[in-house]
Amino acid sequence: MKKRFYFLMVLAVLIAACKPEPEPEPEPQPEPTPYDNLNPQQKTWALVFNYTGSWCQYCGQWGVTTMRQCVNNGDCVGLSLKVGSDPQAIPTSLLNSFKSDRPYSGVPSFFVGNNTNNVQSQAPSYCQNLLNTYCYMGLDVSHEIKDGKMLVYVKTHNYESIINIHDFYLVAYLMEDDLHYPQTGSNEADPVHNYVVRKASSGNDYFGEQLFTNGDSGAELTHTFTFDLGNYVPENCYAAVVVYKKAENPTYQYVNCRWSRK
Repeated sequence: MKKRFYFLMVLAVLIAACKPEPEPEPEPQPEPTPYDNLNPQQKTWALVFNYTGSWCQYCGQWGVTTMRQCVNNGDCVGLSLKVGSDPQAIPTSLLNSFKSDRPYSGVPSFFVGNNTNNVQSQAPSYCQNLLNTYCYMGLDVSHEIKDGKMLVYVKTHNYESIINIHDFYLVAYLMEDDLHYPQTGSNEADPVHNYVVRKASSGNDYFGEQLFTNGDSGAELTHTFTFDLGNYVPENCYAAVVVYKKAENPTYQYVNCRWSRK
């Protein structure tokens, strides 16, 4: 009887020993964020400012096509700053902010990157030259539209240590395409106005806000800008995001840019 009892005890121990270990609890997964798919590249894009107006003869003759060429050549953000009596004229206070660093005496006027001279029809070649400049801060941008608002997601990446990081500014511009109205000087039956700047995330300051806090190499900044779309057509809207650095002539120098335009 005792032998049988001991046999059963040993058998129970063996069975318990052979019982598989419980599966470990899975590691908690981080919640997805809008920045997960943003991948800043070490590449400088071109940025071209164009002061223009629908009433301007030369804007229709060659200004519109020059701007289009800059953008279509690739890796270029175009900012069409509508002035005067143009139906989509930029707010005066914001226009004056742009003019404080890149003043113009007539339209069309083209300024590329940090060049404070009006380069006119030479803008596409200046844009191509800008693409070859060294990139020490990359960025990527996307946007989504919810409940009549545009949410602009931005991620930047430092490709070297930046000592004076507090001198850097970040801004988003609300942009609009596919605006149909007359253009003096144009031979097109139905002129289409694209790359039109509507407003800036920083209100009347074209250069944006001081949002950077970490200048270490490899450091990243993520930020969300929000625009109320109001009466704008959502499917025609997108965002352009620019990094500027406070310096001299111009006071806010261009560093890099991207846009969410498809």
